[in-house]
Amino acid sequence: MTTTSSPHTSTRHEPPPAIRAAGIVVGLCVVIAIVALAFALPAAKSGPHDVPIGVAGPQAANGQIAAMLDERAPGAFAVTYFPGEDQLRDAIRNREVYGGLTVGPDGRKLLIATGGGPAVAQVLTQLGTGMAAQTGTAPVIEDVAPLPAADPRGTGLAASALPITLAGILPAIALVFALRREIWTRLATAVVFSAVAAWTIAALLYYVLGSFDQNFWGVTAGLTLGLLACGLPVLGLGSLFGRVGLACGAVLALLVGNPLSGLSSAPEMLPRGWGEVGQWLPQGATATLLRSTAYFGGAGAMSAVVVAICWALAGAALVAVAALRQRGRTAD
Repeated sequence: MTTTSSPHTSTRHEPPPAIRAAGIVVGLCVVIAIVALAFALPAAKSGPHDVPIGVAGPQAANGQIAAMLDERAPGAFAVTYFPGEDQLRDAIRNREVYGGLTVGPDGRKLLIATGGGPAVAQVLTQLGTGMAAQTGTAPVIEDVAPLPAADPRGTGLAASALPITLAGILPAIALVFALRREIWTRLATAVVFSAVAAWTIAALLYYVLGSFDQNFWGVTAGLTLGLLACGLPVLGLGSLFGRVGLACGAVLALLVGNPLSGLSSAPEMLPRGWGEVGQWLPQGATATLLRSTAYFGGAGAMSAVVVAICWALAGAALVAVAALRQRGRTAD
């Protein structure tokens, strides 16, 4: 029996190999360009924007110092006046300002806090040097929150930004594929992993790299909350939407959250506006938690704690929705 093909039968035509190869090349180049911009743009366009600093002392009350700072670096600093050096020092320790200048009968003193951000401390130190060239007298520089001698540049803490992001992404991917139906087990495992990974990162920073030398358990607790904020949303997206959800969560964490965390510099050193956005994301909140617990005894961490809790609860809610949806399908 002979069969004839219908005239309506359509044949699938694929583009020629050269066209497909060109498409792959163009697509990969676009992806590489996006990745390069995501990581390089914040660094290339970095600079001080409305960095909160203080001036203290009766001689600083007339606003001349603030005017001089704005003239030397327009828009770089947001200046707050404090009655005296003690009040300015307390504001630095509470992470209300990054540093400041005191003016009194004994001369000028520049207070910095390297633990709050080495990049900002360097900018303030350069500012003091410039003032010395202008006035002929160099201010005395005091570091209110110094970095440990084992890591005076803070490179260990800055380098932990990517591992923290990966500690949120990789477990979520592994758990979604390894535990295909045990959704609640995924959530429990992710919580346990966050605590163990936080202790591991804190131990490496404390014992191996010497990046901080106090408040070990406070740092561990802050990292645990931060890892939950980073990891549970990715796990929730993966549990609810599968591979697409995992891909979206991983891309957002790597290309948006990680570059805008401000851990390698400070939120105010990122391009204007982006630093504030980064602080509302899990990685930015984690960076603030890490610096606050490592160098300031937890001061200035409240907003970061709230942001991290919200992200962790949002991720847990997505996991719960996925579990309820699975139970409904099973019941049917």
